[in-house]
Amino acid sequence: MDIKSLFLVAILSMNLTAVGQQNFKKVEALLDSYELVKAQRILEENYKKSELGQLYLGDINSHFKKWDKAIAYYEDLVNLKPNSALYNFKLGGALGMKAMEISKFQAAFLIPDIKEHLEKAVTIDPGHIESRRALAQLYLELPSVLGGGLDKSLIHAKKLEELSKLDYRIAMAFVFSYKEKDDVSGKIIKQAIKESKESPQLIIRNYLYFELAQEAVRFQVATSEVDDLMQKFLEGFNYLDLKTPAEAYLKLAQLSEKRGNKPEAEKYISKSLEFDAKAEIALELQEDIQDM
Repeated sequence: MDIKSLFLVAILSMNLTAVGQQNFKKVEALLDSYELVKAQRILEENYKKSELGQLYLGDINSHFKKWDKAIAYYEDLVNLKPNSALYNFKLGGALGMKAMEISKFQAAFLIPDIKEHLEKAVTIDPGHIESRRALAQLYLELPSVLGGGLDKSLIHAKKLEELSKLDYRIAMAFVFSYKEKDDVSGKIIKQAIKESKESPQLIIRNYLYFELAQEAVRFQVATSEVDDLMQKFLEGFNYLDLKTPAEAYLKLAQLSEKRGNKPEAEKYISKSLEFDAKAEIALELQEDIQDM
């Protein structure tokens, strides 16, 4: 089950009044149309203390990368329902994202909480795919002194094989890259892309399109597929995705520049800046493209 499906389950499980349902429908419509600021304002003014309101506000703040605010909402949800795999995953994930943006010294203090909530999520729900992926990556990147290690990573990566074939492939590509076998990682990603085309049902959440495209570029395989994968990501984009359209178009612009295709690069960088006009990387790339 993907994050969006879990989100819907959470909504359906709520015992809301008819008025509450109607108001949340307005919020959901705004979220679907990517009017996040308007949705956030309604939620903060009317539903800041409700479970569903906190879930939406946590996700909106996560999308805006306001990790402290997102963490505060997810902490309230975990305190409310400590045995929710979804809430533990979201709190562990937000703490992990914050850890990536602060100093290594500061991040070290967050590691125990990150591991605690992600491990609790898979204890509650052994089939929680996103938590397995996060743990496989976390243990791969953590030094042994902080509890990391290849063996721990493989436990979660191999569990994914029976849960999500594409998540398993991507996790194993990272494992082989960690072992300095990028050629093997490239073959794995190439196989994953082939499988995603042959069996579209393997794409259990929209963000997988972005991941496959990103890894194809990273390992320099199946680059002819990247444009199609990114376009599919953009077609299905929603505010729960970890990347934005600006980042997707930036990737396409970077690839077009490498190919020496100036018109295509200009088109994609313009689209990227439409979504984020102040992005320094995009602005720098725009100057490079103009000089091509």
